[in-house]
Amino acid sequence: MNLVNLFGNKNKTPEPEYFLALEIHESLIKSALWEILEGQPEVVNVGSYESWTDEESLINGVDSSLDQAIKVIKSQPKRIIFGLPDSWMEADKIHQTKTKLITHLCKELGLDPIGVVTTNRAVAHYLKKREGMPPTVILLEVYTSKVAVSYVYLGEVKNTEEVARSGDLAHDVEEGLTRMDLPNYPARFILTNGNSLEEESQQITAFPWTERLPFKHIPKVEVLPIDFSIKSIALTGGVEAVQFLGVPVVDDDVPVARPLATDDSNLVVPVEAPSTIEELGFSYEETDAPRDIPAATPIEEVLEESNFETVDNTEPEFAFSDDVVETAPKPKIAIKLPPIPKFSFPKLPKFQVSWLALLILPVLLGAGFATYLFFGQAMVTIHFLPQKISSQIGIAIAETPQAGIPTLIATKKTFSGTANESVSTTGTATVGDKATGTITIANKSIAPIILKAGATITNDTGKYIYTLINPVTVASASSDPIDPVSGKATGVQVTAVKIGAEYNLTKSTIFSVDNFSKSIAAAIAETDFTGGTSRTVNAVSKSDQDKVLGVATDKIKSQVKTDSEAQTPGYITLPLSDIQFTKKTFDHNLNEEATTVGLNLEGSLDALVYSEDSLYTLVAEQIKDQIPTGSYTTKESTTITVENPTKANGQYQAKITIAASLFPKIDEVKLAGYIKGKQTSKVRHFFEPIGGFQSADIKIYPPIPLITQILPLNNINFELVSN
Repeated sequence: MNLVNLFGNKNKTPEPEYFLALEIHESLIKSALWEILEGQPEVVNVGSYESWTDEESLINGVDSSLDQAIKVIKSQPKRIIFGLPDSWMEADKIHQTKTKLITHLCKELGLDPIGVVTTNRAVAHYLKKREGMPPTVILLEVYTSKVAVSYVYLGEVKNTEEVARSGDLAHDVEEGLTRMDLPNYPARFILTNGNSLEEESQQITAFPWTERLPFKHIPKVEVLPIDFSIKSIALTGGVEAVQFLGVPVVDDDVPVARPLATDDSNLVVPVEAPSTIEELGFSYEETDAPRDIPAATPIEEVLEESNFETVDNTEPEFAFSDDVVETAPKPKIAIKLPPIPKFSFPKLPKFQVSWLALLILPVLLGAGFATYLFFGQAMVTIHFLPQKISSQIGIAIAETPQAGIPTLIATKKTFSGTANESVSTTGTATVGDKATGTITIANKSIAPIILKAGATITNDTGKYIYTLINPVTVASASSDPIDPVSGKATGVQVTAVKIGAEYNLTKSTIFSVDNFSKSIAAAIAETDFTGGTSRTVNAVSKSDQDKVLGVATDKIKSQVKTDSEAQTPGYITLPLSDIQFTKKTFDHNLNEEATTVGLNLEGSLDALVYSEDSLYTLVAEQIKDQIPTGSYTTKESTTITVENPTKANGQYQAKITIAASLFPKIDEVKLAGYIKGKQTSKVRHFFEPIGGFQSADIKIYPPIPLITQILPLNNINFELVSN
């Protein structure tokens, strides 16, 4: 008996050959890992979506995306199919303005290009395969700064126009269609390429196409999943490439590779190998550094190297047969292990030891494997890109249901709060003292002059004005015509009307008195005026008062929310109006000198209080008709925004905006029945019918080498995770 066979054949089955697909457009990078499994093309994993703006970010982005794509396998595939925009191609090969960029990318990442396909042709062909008939549609590749409008007739791209984005996508598409002057306008738009195209889809849907162009019917608008284009490149153009390389493919719907001049082919791969790889639009500059594909290498040699055939007599590092992969011997490394404690079994006759081993070992292995199959556990995490729906509806908010309108049951409550807050002042003010002095007033008239306190005197220039501190009466002048004498009032005290040192005038300054002319009354400074000063200080500004009011108001709102949550856990407070202030006292007045301004604020707020669960239940009922069969929503994946309510006809009404992510329904029992006992590497196709499916991660417990490559028969659980 050959005991080696108990542990399997020493000849290992070689890992399937994997291929890469890479889509590059204006600002986004997508990638995928794919293989030919039993003659059928299958996408194994989709890489991350990366953005790029220049050559360096393109190389880094492609590297990151491919790393994510190949993380599910151990090998490092290099053969790749490129998907490029229509504008990057010319005469069935890469445009000369893009050749250097793609060539540098291949050199930096060690990629072996096997073909190029335009994204729009790959998508058109994959649509035909998915729908079972050649489609006639208008395909829109929506980029950041432009939109590529393609007319697809019976599965073939007939015309493509690129239009710069103006902010109104529908008018941009109209411009592209007008340039084409089509014989007929298919009533179907398909949008692709963007991360989320709901807004763009709504713009196309709302546009009056039948009024602007000769559409016979209102067009239907469809948004393809984000991974549709990269899967199209791999499963259509990629299949043609590997057929050309001699890989057998059982796929009647994939056209055979044709010469470069053939218009039907989606892929630029010749029937006969061209003399150099430059015929695909690739070129390599001369360099001393090692590279995967030398300049001017015949493509037959490139393909031979890709199939791991040797072309010289030197011994290869790897030798391949039809189904066995052997590696060249590696140098042995001696490692000294710590001594193992010695022990011994009772001595048995040699023939008894052999038979015991033959009997016990298989029983132990079988029992262990059976135990794993029945008691092992598997967690399958399914990653998917959720479909999204949005809606806006009007509702009533009341304590009891209202007839004829969806009603959110709520209770009206009044909340109050207080706040004492302060902020630093940012305003400035000029403060100081007023100048004072004494004057003599002369009266030249024959009648006495009576001046009240506050009467003004003004210097000759009219710039400096002072007021009398006390009332004064100035006697009349002498009536003697020969020797008239003016009446006088001395020691009259005055003060400046404004602060500032400029009001400190000198002795003997002449002043006008109130409204009297100088021919009747005049005044003169008896001494120098003194005491006038001024300085700039921090003061309370209007913005300072507004700021502290805002801080205090937010604090009261926070108190209201906290009080509401404490009183009614799981409920939402919807304010009916702004806070009504019952007390608002500032500790400093406007323009008053101060480094801080404080506010003592008290206020109350009327609000409607409703349950989160009742709101979601109401929304779920309203949007149920928008949810496709096989999908569902959850409270956690649904965003609901309630606008401020208004009162009409004695009841509160409001608009609510809904944005929900849809989860695919899966029959866990049936799905577990499909995959139980199967190899983990062979179950991906069971998950692909799940809407928006991207990848699946399988974790098995306990993690036993080799054995846990097979799923257990029981205890298989599933988890849905949206990307």
